[in-house]
Amino acid sequence: MSRQADHTRVIFFSLLLAGMAFALSQTVVSPALPEIQREYGADAASAAWILTGYLLAASVATPIVGKLGDLFGRGRVLTMVLLVFAAGSAVCALAPSLGVLVLGRIIQGIGGGIFPLAFGIIRETFPPERVATAIGGISATFGIGGGVGLVIAGLIVESLGASWLFWLGLMALPAAFAIWRYVPSEPPRPGARVDWLGALVLSGALASILLGVTRAGEWGWGSPATLCSPH
Repeated sequence: MSRQADHTRVIFFSLLLAGMAFALSQTVVSPALPEIQREYGADAASAAWILTGYLLAASVATPIVGKLGDLFGRGRVLTMVLLVFAAGSAVCALAPSLGVLVLGRIIQGIGGGIFPLAFGIIRETFPPERVATAIGGISATFGIGGGVGLVIAGLIVESLGASWLFWLGLMALPAAFAIWRYVPSEPPRPGARVDWLGALVLSGALASILLGVTRAGEWGWGSPATLCSPH
């Protein structure tokens, strides 16, 4: 087995770990919302922002982070995304108030860029005959991780407490180290720049649509706030 093949295998398992960390963080909180609500003395509408803030941040971060990977190197950008995601997980776990917890969840949402970056790294570093299988494996972690999160959430809350749900995000740290160590560096594209105005418009549109959908149950599907949110 060649040294390159060894590195490819390490990269694949690191991407699996990164994808699992993000997938778990997306679903593990939902079953624990009532407990988190009790711990912080929050009402249901306020506690719902633990999910809404995360989804909003992920929807905005996914296209922007993917573009940054195209411009500055996917391995380099994914390493930074995983470090930010892990930092957000620590903020959530140590949060003294609901507001800080929501902030931590927004920081975690940057992890929405993990999957497009992972797919790009696979296409660039894997042999062509293994690309489809590897992408399928990474894609499967989204569903598997989501299912596992729903199952283990209750066990963790009952045994350790709700804050321990967020320490699962530190799974991203060994993945970040391995990706930094083994994914080949790509030189930034000459003249690379980010269209920040376009990114701002796209972010606003995505956030408005998702906010309208997630809050429609509270506002009412026919309310002006819901109808105007996608525009």
